Amino acid sequence: MEVTYKNKNYTLGKKDRKVEGEAPAVRVKMVNNEDKVIGLMAPAVQVMITLNDINKYSSEIHKVINTTKRKVNAYIITSSDEEQIEDIAEKFALEKDFISNDFKNFSLKFGVNIDDSMLANSIFVIDKEGVIKYKEIPSDLEEDFKVDDFSITLNEVVNFKPTGHTHENWMGI
Repeated sequence: MEVTYKNKNYTLGKKDRKVEGEAPAVRVKMVNNEDKVIGLMAPAVQVMITLNDINKYSSEIHKVINTTKRKVNAYIITSSDEEQIEDIAEKFALEKDFISNDFKNFSLKFGVNIDDSMLANSIFVIDKEGVIKYKEIPSDLEEDFKVDDFSITLNEVVNFKPTGHTHENWMGI
């Protein structure tokens, strides 16, 4: 897949993660220096937001995440520097243990790596079983996300109730 930035085309890293495919586990150092392994199975739905420039984090995205905050762990992976991260974290009251600019390994595993200094903007929603349920990578780094589509899918994943067999069905009653 290719993305465009300032009229220049970039080919993304080798991995192309598909919706309904398994999310990889990735070790990431958060800006508070805590190491976390994110992706794969987790007790909560995970949202992975990659931003080449953290200033693309918008009030619309923030609002969607806050509507499901207790049921979702949202991670922001960016190539922005510490000062820009501080500004956005303060502006939106974001917890620094969910923000990282240690993007290289993550971007390679999720297929959003451009080079050693850049990554594509993306949103991934991963259910509790570690399955990718939503993926969006705008083809231009200047484009905004489709926040309505993201919101609808996130709410569906958060409110999904697994159906299994009941005792009566299993017993053939």
